[in-house]
Amino acid sequence: MKKKSVLFTYIKIIIVIGILIAGVYFGLRIFNKEYDKETFETVKTNMLLIQAKTELIAQKKKIEEDDVKYIGTKISKKKDDPKIKNLIDNKIIDIESKKSNYYCIDNNNLDELGLNDIRIDDYFIVDYKKNDVIYVDGIENKEGKIIYKLSDME
Repeated sequence: MKKKSVLFTYIKIIIVIGILIAGVYFGLRIFNKEYDKETFETVKTNMLLIQAKTELIAQKKKIEEDDVKYIGTKISKKKDDPKIKNLIDNKIIDIESKKSNYYCIDNNNLDELGLNDIRIDDYFIVDYKKNDVIYVDGIENKEGKIIYKLSDME
């Protein structure tokens, strides 16, 4: 009788541990989905802020204000960068196009734009002609597709 009681206790402990492991697993999956969604929204918000600031510069440049210059580094100076090569190879950007005017925006340029709260590891690319912002690392959307351009985000 005692053997059955001990065996029954072990089975209950194993079942409880299995339930706890399953609960932790599903909890972490839900947390990761929410974290990914929050990261996506943060990147999108940062890109919207950059777009607003650079659109003002593009408008001023269009009406030919004398003291206005594009902020950032012309993309042609960084065309050997592996991230830019990736964007070109995947047809995200076309640096030869006359319809675009690409500049790379890093943390120093963000400070110039008055966006001190935005910090990035690499840089964003701004197209002053199309008024679009490109995240060079790309970010996964809820469907699992990697998105680079602000104009492609929902």
